[in-house]
Amino acid sequence: MVDVVTETGAGPDHDRSQSFVVFRLGKEGYALEVMRVQEVLDMQSLTEVPGGPKFLLGVINLRGHVVPVYDLRMPFGLPKESKTAQVPSVLIVESNPGDNQVTGLVVDRVSDVLEFSPEEIQPPPQLGLGKATPFVRGLIRHQDGFLLVLDVDRVFSTLGSLNGEGA
Repeated sequence: MVDVVTETGAGPDHDRSQSFVVFRLGKEGYALEVMRVQEVLDMQSLTEVPGGPKFLLGVINLRGHVVPVYDLRMPFGLPKESKTAQVPSVLIVESNPGDNQVTGLVVDRVSDVLEFSPEEIQPPPQLGLGKATPFVRGLIRHQDGFLLVLDVDRVFSTLGSLNGEGA
């Protein structure tokens, strides 16, 4: 288990920056606000839910709480990875901020927690991101490419509607 920890720094620029958990999904890098991520787990055994939606991989027991775990690859239109060199990670994310509900999202790999200023987040292009377009709320230039800033509320809304639960 990896707990997400951020360091507090000094200075006015640091106060405005925002921390993001950086992860990989397929060949792309994504960023998710660290405030929404409670913890990062290595993939563990799941209890399958018979008749559950296809995006629902199963549920896990997290300190006595039943947590649904979804495959984030599917709403993005990515194929399932049959063989991976690394064990996938599960992001334990607040589904609805403030009500203590959490959901697990399976990603290929969590790599970093990084800070970016609001000026570094650019609006996404209207076209060109494929099925990921509705789930991306911005782009951050990082190293030789971009990180796609995930709109996790829209992901949960889509998963809810696909599950027949509504948003």
